[in-house]
Amino acid sequence: MDRIYLDWNATSPLLPSVQDAMTEALESVPGNASSVHQHGQQARSIVERARRAVADAVGAPGQSVVLTGGATESNNQVLRSHVRRVDDPHIVCSAVEHPSVIEVVEQLGEEGVEVAICPVDEAGRLDREYLRDELKAGATLVSVMWANNEMGNLYQVGELADMIHEYGALLHSDTTQAFGRLPIDFESSGVDIATLSFHKTGGPKGIGALVLREGCKVGSLMAGGHQERGRRPGTENVPAAAGLEAAAQAVDEQVETWQQEMKQQRSTFLEQLREAIDDFEIRGHTEQCLPNTLNLAFPDIDGEDLLMALDLEGVSVSSGSACTAGSLEPSHVILAMGYDHDDARRSVRFSFGPSTSQASLEEAADRIGRVVRRLSNI
Repeated sequence: MDRIYLDWNATSPLLPSVQDAMTEALESVPGNASSVHQHGQQARSIVERARRAVADAVGAPGQSVVLTGGATESNNQVLRSHVRRVDDPHIVCSAVEHPSVIEVVEQLGEEGVEVAICPVDEAGRLDREYLRDELKAGATLVSVMWANNEMGNLYQVGELADMIHEYGALLHSDTTQAFGRLPIDFESSGVDIATLSFHKTGGPKGIGALVLREGCKVGSLMAGGHQERGRRPGTENVPAAAGLEAAAQAVDEQVETWQQEMKQQRSTFLEQLREAIDDFEIRGHTEQCLPNTLNLAFPDIDGEDLLMALDLEGVSVSSGSACTAGSLEPSHVILAMGYDHDDARRSVRFSFGPSTSQASLEEAADRIGRVVRRLSNI
């Protein structure tokens, strides 16, 4: 039985071009990118090419990109740096943010920083009046993700930026799940600081980026080096940077094609599921959403039970963020949408990518149907 991987929002297979680039760097580039000799300059060239490739892929100036260890590190850096740099910081984030945002905001609140969590409705849409009230009360930074990792909702960051800037605050957006799934134009978006990771779309793990609008400053989380102009000390991961360059180039060249392909895949997958299963619920916004993500709930079936049963059937899915995998508690995202504890536990996320074949999605729908019918009978 061939296994079917439908957990791309947790991580994705490496693109062949990424693997080749990383292998070549591992085998032929021994230098430290901060060294002045030729081996060092060869490594430095790879790091700078990666920076430019990210900038090109998101429509930003090359000097605006800071390479980091991943989106979780980047989110921590943005939020904690803001608290250090701003008088009377007041941070607002949405109730459906990734744990690397919402948990940091909660910790800052425990440390005495003024914070607020913006609620959402049953479809995961922001309560904009609540947000406006917080802005009127002096919010200095608002963090709203470009696209949600669990239900796939897209947030209209351009509209939000207009509102947020009206009150003199900054907009930070975790852009990890949007990158590679839809075109991103940082310059026109109005976002002040974007954070990125690349392993959800064929890139390497362990490397990410900050993208800063001109005039925005972010301090380092750590001390001990001058790398990234003092904003991220530590020896650069040159093989990961080589893979990042390849991944960013692939996104820059193919994201619009991938987006259309995944829209069609999602539509066909849903059609096949409806033929295989009598009843299920789609959670989240059904129109303003990522083309590769579906959060589904099946009547009277616990999500963890379904996840394990599907794993035995050769289908890999998840019940929420990989960063909270193993928790006995239901997803904070689904709870924030107003579902009770038991209903929230029924959610299962299906996510796929450009290399997911239509045939595998059709086969997955058949297997899901068999498992759901079996569990329903039990």
